Amino acid sequence: MKQRNIRNLVMEVGAQTRKLLLQKKVKLVWLICKSEDYVVATRCFKCSRFNHRFRDCRGEETCPLCAGRHKLNECRASPTEFKSINCITYNKYNQNKNICTNQPLLTRQEFP
Repeated sequence: MKQRNIRNLVMEVGAQTRKLLLQKKVKLVWLICKSEDYVVATRCFKCSRFNHRFRDCRGEETCPLCAGRHKLNECRASPTEFKSINCITYNKYNQNKNICTNQPLLTRQEFP
């Protein structure tokens, strides 16, 4: 099966319009397109946690690879030691629902 070229269109719409778009397909010129939610989570590049940015951060410097208290460029952890600070924090407050922490936010290949 040959895969077609795929293009994405991101639109910001109100709640009513979003609901309509998700229920039906959209016709754009000669194309019939499906609609999906597009969500972007903000992440702090200082503490590696979600829902705030670096300039608003009050947390400690945290490596996004190993969750250590150092900057990313100082990380010497091997891939087997990678951990997610967000998963560690979740487990701390939800002890009856532990989730895997061996999932870093990033991988070494994502950096120059």
